[in-house]
Amino acid sequence: MVVVDMPAVELPTSPRWWTFDDLLALPESIWRFEIVDGALLMTPPAGLWHEAVAVLLRDLIKDAARPDVALGPVAIDIDPTFLIPDLVLLRHEAVRRGGSKARASDVLLVVEVVSPGSVSNDRILKPAKYAEAGIPHFWRVEFRPELSLTAYALPAGATTYTEVGTWTAGQTAPIRAPFEVDIEIAELAPDR
Repeated sequence: MVVVDMPAVELPTSPRWWTFDDLLALPESIWRFEIVDGALLMTPPAGLWHEAVAVLLRDLIKDAARPDVALGPVAIDIDPTFLIPDLVLLRHEAVRRGGSKARASDVLLVVEVVSPGSVSNDRILKPAKYAEAGIPHFWRVEFRPELSLTAYALPAGATTYTEVGTWTAGQTAPIRAPFEVDIEIAELAPDR
């Protein structure tokens, strides 16, 4: 068994609502901190496979999405919720404006890469919050039981996503919105 020495993070002892400023005031940590409805959400650090998949996917879509910009992780302001997806596609104008967080209205796509410590958040909680905020596209990448990409779109006036498709290794995802790209799912595997 490998034991990882985690840096200590001192949290407030009295109950209160968390704000984005509180999030910024937390010390550097390998843990990921987010806020859901004013409550602090803490998840363990992502593994190497997870991070490699996120980088490979960002590299595959960055040219297809121009002039919009693929970044990650970046905080999204859905006050009183502040989520940090693994990858976001932001409108070019939002990146030019700068700042420490993105407005939900500037986000075209969010991508979550599911890790053992984020399964429920990435499959249930986060898609619900992203859809509620009106973010038009959501993708989820999983590597258990096998590598897959599932794309979702938010129909006009809806508050929940509709599945566009799920693709696994050996298949090509023909993405047509919010930009056009064909993604060979096997190309997302860091150990290919």
